[in-house]
Amino acid sequence: MDDKKESAVSPVVGVMLMLVVTIIIAAVVSGFAGGLAGSTKAAPQASIAVRIDTAADNTMGGTDTKMTFEHLSGDPINTKDLKIITYYTNRTGYVYKHEQTASSEATDLYGYGSLTRVPFINDMRSGYSGNNPAKDFGNFTWKTGDVLSTGNVAGTASLLGIGFTRGTYPDPGTFNETDFKPGCVVDVKILHIPSGKYIYDKEVVVE
Repeated sequence: MDDKKESAVSPVVGVMLMLVVTIIIAAVVSGFAGGLAGSTKAAPQASIAVRIDTAADNTMGGTDTKMTFEHLSGDPINTKDLKIITYYTNRTGYVYKHEQTASSEATDLYGYGSLTRVPFINDMRSGYSGNNPAKDFGNFTWKTGDVLSTGNVAGTASLLGIGFTRGTYPDPGTFNETDFKPGCVVDVKILHIPSGKYIYDKEVVVE
């Protein structure tokens, strides 16, 4: 008789133990998921305009190829938290992909040996670009009204990952990729690294 009672109790105890283990696992998973959700940063909200102009005024009576990023409205954004990703496909199907971050190499924009990480902030209150860290991408906060610029064809080539041949002054130089001209399309994405979300993702037609 005692043996029968013990055999009847054993399955009940087993089921209860399984329930307890299941509840503990669920609690651990829930707590872990909640911790992850709590640590995720929200992406800044901003309206941004991107332009690639092959006939931009170089302020010296000529033209140059510049890429600009204008913060039209929204939250201030620390550029150290951004990654600019570009894709350009030439007529043969080759894809030029480039990623620009706060740790990317700086560029000698004018052939004088002074380096600038593009796109630099186009605001003379922080001085001239070139060996001036305050102007370099990744070292400033991007606010409404601020315009970031690649400066010239050298800076634009650097940001797009396209080869470039420097010209003799006043010739600014040219892209090695001869297909890059008005009408071409560049896919431009701006990633907010802490949140893992894009704050800009559009195809930009070269002007």
